[in-house]
Amino acid sequence: MRFELAIHCSIRSNIRNILKNYQDYWLPPILKLAQTINPQINPDQKFTITREELEELRQLPDGTLGHEVADFLDNNDFEPLNSGDWIQRTHDVWHVLTGFSSSPHDEMLLQIFTRAQVFRPTSAIVVLVGLLSGMCNCKEVRQVLKMGKQAKSLINWDIKSDWKTPLAEVRQKLNVMPLDG
Repeated sequence: MRFELAIHCSIRSNIRNILKNYQDYWLPPILKLAQTINPQINPDQKFTITREELEELRQLPDGTLGHEVADFLDNNDFEPLNSGDWIQRTHDVWHVLTGFSSSPHDEMLLQIFTRAQVFRPTSAIVVLVGLLSGMCNCKEVRQVLKMGKQAKSLINWDIKSDWKTPLAEVRQKLNVMPLDG
């Protein structure tokens, strides 16, 4: 029994260590996998954030959706993702909307939310890895699935029309209620 427990803990630790570097090492292949196996959601719907638009978002009042997205990108040293389907291009906006950070744990939670909104095999795979590694648990999965199902569909949301709207109002309009800390 102790040997099995030691192996289980070792596997979880190894998975956790691998995932710590997910943005540098794993993100490009995960994005490629997502583009390959996921059904493409609104691939022709145009959503990009240019450098000029990002600068305009930075100038919006604190607390607006646009300003908070710019802060999220800046604070994480991210560039807007302007490739892939609509879900991939709006991924960082969903982080802000849901209140999930860019940590590996919160990335798992955002994938659960995404899976509740749309059929994404890679979201299910990431969540399974999260459960196996102990980076998320069944209670969190249930809570975030409920959160994603209670929210209005984000698929046809006109994000740019809400840039100047306070984030709290956008969340209320879309029925996205972030989890309590």
